[in-house]
Amino acid sequence: MSRLKRNFRPAVGVLGAGLFGLSASTTLLAADDTSPDAALQTVVVTGARDAGRTVKESLAPIDVISAEDLQRSGKQNLRDALAASVPSYTNAAGFTGGTGLSVKSATLRGLGGNHVLVLVNGKRRHTTSLIFTQTAATASGQSPTDLDLIPVAAVDHIEVLRDGAAAQYGSDAIAGVINIILKSNASGGSASALYGQYKDRVGHKGNFGARGQGQINQGFELPNEGFLSLSADIGIQESSNVAGAVPATTSIYNQINGQADPRENGESRYRQIMGQPRSQTYNFGYNLELPLNDAFSLYSFSTLSHRNSTSWGTYRTANSQQNIVEVYPDGFIPRFVVEEDDFQTVVGVRNEDVLGWKLDLSTSYGQNDANIRNEKSLNPSLGPDSPRNMDGGHLIASQWTNNLDLTRTFDTGLFAKPLSVSTGLEFRRDGFEIKAGEWASYGDGGYVFPSGPLAGKSPNPGAPGLVGFTPEDAHNYSRTNTAGYVDFSQSLTDQWEVSLAGRFEHYSDFGDTASGKLSTRYAFTPAFAVRGTLSNGFRAPSLQQQYYSSSLTAWRTSPLTGVLEQAVTRYVTVDDAAGKALGSKKLKAEKSLNYSVGFVATPTENLDVTLDLYQIDIKDRILQTSNLQGAAVSTILQNAGLDPEQIISYFGNLADTRARGIDLVADYRYDLGAYGKTRWTLLSNQSLHTVEKVKEPAALAGTGVSAVGRDRIGNLTVAYPKNVTSLTTAWQLGDFDVTLKNTRYSRVKGLNQISATRDEEVRAAIITDLSLGYWMSDSMKVTLGGENIFNRRPQQLNAEAKRYYFSPVDDPAYSWYSPYGTEGAYYFAKVDVSW
Repeated sequence: MSRLKRNFRPAVGVLGAGLFGLSASTTLLAADDTSPDAALQTVVVTGARDAGRTVKESLAPIDVISAEDLQRSGKQNLRDALAASVPSYTNAAGFTGGTGLSVKSATLRGLGGNHVLVLVNGKRRHTTSLIFTQTAATASGQSPTDLDLIPVAAVDHIEVLRDGAAAQYGSDAIAGVINIILKSNASGGSASALYGQYKDRVGHKGNFGARGQGQINQGFELPNEGFLSLSADIGIQESSNVAGAVPATTSIYNQINGQADPRENGESRYRQIMGQPRSQTYNFGYNLELPLNDAFSLYSFSTLSHRNSTSWGTYRTANSQQNIVEVYPDGFIPRFVVEEDDFQTVVGVRNEDVLGWKLDLSTSYGQNDANIRNEKSLNPSLGPDSPRNMDGGHLIASQWTNNLDLTRTFDTGLFAKPLSVSTGLEFRRDGFEIKAGEWASYGDGGYVFPSGPLAGKSPNPGAPGLVGFTPEDAHNYSRTNTAGYVDFSQSLTDQWEVSLAGRFEHYSDFGDTASGKLSTRYAFTPAFAVRGTLSNGFRAPSLQQQYYSSSLTAWRTSPLTGVLEQAVTRYVTVDDAAGKALGSKKLKAEKSLNYSVGFVATPTENLDVTLDLYQIDIKDRILQTSNLQGAAVSTILQNAGLDPEQIISYFGNLADTRARGIDLVADYRYDLGAYGKTRWTLLSNQSLHTVEKVKEPAALAGTGVSAVGRDRIGNLTVAYPKNVTSLTTAWQLGDFDVTLKNTRYSRVKGLNQISATRDEEVRAAIITDLSLGYWMSDSMKVTLGGENIFNRRPQQLNAEAKRYYFSPVDDPAYSWYSPYGTEGAYYFAKVDVSW
């Protein structure tokens, strides 16, 4: 019978530190090994294709997060646990749009989810079909792997390689690799139940972000010492709200006989809902291995998920041009619903000796299907007969991956230890499909307001805020990729090891790319070693970046005529006529050059220290342009024979960027004897991001219009905290344990495209988390805790920024760029059991 364990163990990981700040994170890890450097002795497989090596012996920085770390997260998701345990990993801030709220992205070393490769049991994980095209720091076409669709109950531990690894694993591994290792228990199991909610809500809107979650895992023994591990997570989350009231200066209703409608002050002006979406998530998974005979083993693992997520658009007042008073007398808040079906299945065979080689042959297929809908909305151009609920269409991303991996050692006679050689082939097919929505979600019904201030005018066509995909948007795209790699690892002496890797890839849509990596480690003493890597890498443009398109119609004053007209805001593909007229070109792969140097030290038996410095140069970085508009843009479009009343945005290879940083962790353990055990862990990341070169399209030269506006520059350089520092103190006495964590986030800013007076600034802040645990038995633990227990929130936006916020609101009006969120204190209670 398995049991929950209560042993102290050093934090596993090669974490990081800052030049100007230190961070700390402490974890109580379950382990039977309580030796001083047990964490650094943990064997990892990420970054090494041979038999694996310990964290301490790794040639590149690797962090390991255990299942127990995940269990201690009050929100119980992989992203939050990683952000708490890895110094340069942060949850991305900024508003990601109505559909983007359902998928949370994260950054590693200040680079977005597109630059982080996610593996499950060493196999490439598919990405979400959704794409972030809004004002978030995660914009520029992020379509990351959705970590929230992997059941936490299935996870044994997570290995985070914080180093460029494209030469080993292929595209997307510029910032690093997250390898999620699933449980392989052949018996026993565990379960947990959690309830948590935020302390406050605004204007009686939302439901405190209340969250209930249950998890369960059970292992079964199979013949020949095989195993089947089954897992399930169910999470129900209610919405939260941080939006203030509609300002008194903004009228909600049309005037009556020249006077304000009595309802302006007679009813609540809290109309907007902004915060966490309402969602229901169901995740299931299995991990299986079955030895077939002495030579071959069959393995398979899979996840299956369904999620329904509802977020709210901007409140449309009763007198809005996007409202029909006969339908919504008090105005309305459209609901944006994203319903996803997601799965991935991997099947493979292993053989330990095929002509002296270890063989691993596998195939994997994954798909994410997101249906986007409008509820409690309308298409005002259809008048009072407009449907309230409309299907906006589907986004579907798929990935089929096939791998052959071979590994063996050769005794060359040149060195005391053998040469380790790994080689392999990969064939991958990526797919991306857009399915059109129903006509009512985008069509123009031609309705004309018969009376009132808008008499004779036509409202905007399509569902407000989230227009459905049109037949012109709908397409089905795919590409193939064939790759080969080779990886050599050699111990030159007992203290010195060198690794060399190379990879060649051919993409059917943009051609060939090659990458290489050189790594080395030298141990001066058993207690001190230095290591370093030099590599180049690449990231292929995603199909979403190449082929996503959508449109939204709104009123604006024409920059050419000065007359109020309907203008279409369009996200266009690179081969769209309007995009081409404004300088769009076929996307190229991003190319990177990574440098890293660091050390691992154990100066005393109770202290571990690791430090790594890095630099990542990215050439031809793919960015989404700022919204291209104004008289010069309209003139270019008109001269090209196109509709001048368009606002255009597209993706392009628009900049060269550089990321520099330092990661540090210091982990200290002290035994107080009769007063228990303590451990302090310090984590820190100090980073600096710069734009080395902006590559403005020639078509915009001399127009005064910039494709890479100050908003996009800001998202690359100042939208993330330059320093994240946390110190966690953990104390365990008998059946009780206490964990106190303080995290300091440095200042961030969200730059506005138009004017610096509208910038959103979030000052530096210290956030405190506290949890109290009690072991009711060896197999049952109860935990009470809080995150941000002092209810710290970012300051209010300035008056100018508030005017150009997402909707007209009075205080509170917080910036979504806050790295610690906007909802304030969150409290939870949790029960964990095992058997």
